[in-house]
Amino acid sequence: MKRITVISDDHKGLIADLSEMLAAEGVNILSIDAKSDRDNAFVRLCAEPYDQALVLLRDNGYQAISDEVIILRLEHELGNLARIARRLADNNVDIRGLTMIQSTEYFGIVAVATDNQDLAREILKEHLLEI
Repeated sequence: MKRITVISDDHKGLIADLSEMLAAEGVNILSIDAKSDRDNAFVRLCAEPYDQALVLLRDNGYQAISDEVIILRLEHELGNLARIARRLADNNVDIRGLTMIQSTEYFGIVAVATDNQDLAREILKEHLLEI
């Protein structure tokens, strides 16, 4: 799955601005995660149609970076994320980004970007969630 990371000056109404702009053009936000680091905001989102979202963001002056992620379903079990991360590291796969998309009492849905998505998919195939 492809994800877009938007890097912007942090300001009140940023999420409203982004979501209204995308909705006005018929782009659906499938998932969103936002963080602020003093003056900067980092917004990660999955949207459809993806290409249209990326073009809209860039055309409206946002720094929008494309990234491919794999989606994993992990049972809530102490150390499960650590085991996944270790399996990737032991196979020389670097985790470049990780976002918890959803968490329930029984499982978590995690988006992971690595330096070798094909190998990561193979290593973690029993946890893959196709969206």
